[in-house]
Amino acid sequence: MQHQPSLGTFGHVIPCDHPKHPNLVDTTAIIIDEIWYNFPVHSNSQVIPLRIFIQETLRRSRTSWSTLQTALFYLKRIKPQIFYLWLNPDRWTLNSKDNNNQGSDPATCGRRMFLASLIIASKYLQDRNYANNAWSKICGLPVQEINAIERRFLELIDYNLFIGEDIYQRWTNVLNSHIQAISEPEATAENQQAVAQFKQTLRLQPQAVECKVQG
Repeated sequence: MQHQPSLGTFGHVIPCDHPKHPNLVDTTAIIIDEIWYNFPVHSNSQVIPLRIFIQETLRRSRTSWSTLQTALFYLKRIKPQIFYLWLNPDRWTLNSKDNNNQGSDPATCGRRMFLASLIIASKYLQDRNYANNAWSKICGLPVQEINAIERRFLELIDYNLFIGEDIYQRWTNVLNSHIQAISEPEATAENQQAVAQFKQTLRLQPQAVECKVQG
């Protein structure tokens, strides 16, 4: 029997009809595109658009806001590894038969790594969460592939799942500021500054972001 994600102190499930839900999806898509811009999905591949993939994954998994924030930070943390793989294709782990992307290493697929980050963040934060066979039903991938992308993500992040409180709070503030900025109907100077800060944060290496907070 599968358990529903525990809400506890980690935040509420993101309601699909929340006014800011589209902006959560847009922000997530921006992060994935920024990290995997060197590994675009082939134009002739029969896959749903990234935004719809994110929206449906969040809806079906009933992901909490705090779990999504953590998952997005994990994506930011593995960004140097993804760039390294682009420079060194001989280091790809060829354990997937998917031909829709540039390589068969699941690490070169932003969608699969986003899914893996959600799974890992959920397991790390919550006492009760979905087993991988439930995630298989949520996303439509075989359980074996769910296991593979989870292992691959843990390798990329070097099992470093802890996020300091100050670092997490700063990341939360950056995300919230960006979401608030793109939610406003008019582009004020303050909103433009928040969007620019968000883009700058994405370009920074994770170590630089964390050191800046700790300093």
